[in-house]
Order: sequence, then structure tokens, then C-alpha cells
Amino acid sequence: MRTLSVETKWDGDAATVALNGELDLSTAPEVESALAGAEERGPDLLVLDLRGLAFMDSTGLRVVLAADGRARRDGRRLEVVPGPPQVHRVFRIALLDRRIAFVDPPSPDGSGPAEGVGPPGESAESSPSGEDPA
Repeated sequence: MRTLSVETKWDGDAATVALNGELDLSTAPEVESALAGAEERGPDLLVLDLRGLAFMDSTGLRVVLAADGRARRDGRRLEVVPGPPQVHRVFRIALLDRRIAFVDPPSPDGSGPAEGVGPPGESAESSPSGEDPA
């Protein structure tokens, strides 16, 4: 049974890799392959869309962190559209929500970020720890 689908879309010099299903030890090679294929084309921006994930374990975290490291090394921007709360929680626990560039998903019409959308379970005013940033 297949538990992950990966779709890569291009818009000029930007690539979006969208994941649906479960990102874990058994599916990580498929994601790594899709990311490598996109990176080979040299996009200025690589967006990793996690909204379709139902589950992600520490292997998935390693995949995203490795892609972030390659992007920093190669002078490319990596932006991550956060997944549902159970997926984004993995980043918060590891404090990687402070390192990875999370962005709002595009609006349904594709004209820009959707209004009022941010990492699941957090408001723009709250810090990752839930404490007042002031």
C-alpha cells in the first residue's frame, strides 16, 4: 500500500513540492528524490508544501532539515508551508520552527498568501513557546 504521493509544480524559477500522506522512514527516499530532482534544475525558490501530510516522524524532519541545509549552502530559498497540527508539532518539539522558514499557503486563487493562516495552533503574536515575546 502506498502511503505518500509527491507532486512537483513549476512556476518560472520556483518549484513547489507538495506531499500527501505519510512522511516516514519508508517514504523518505521518494521525497528525497523529488527534492533532488527539483534542486538539480536550480530554482531560486523551493517550496515544500506539507499541508497534505497526515503524519511525519523524525525521518521526515531530517529530510526537511537536509533540504534546508542544501538551500543555505547553495544560496537558494527554501520555504515550508506548514502541515496540520500533528505534523507541525514535530518541528516545534525540536525547536526547528525557529530555523525553518515557514510561510502561509497561497490563497485559493493563487494570488498570494491566504488571509489569517500561519503555522497550525499558533497566532502571529505568539512565540513558539507560547510565552509573550515582549
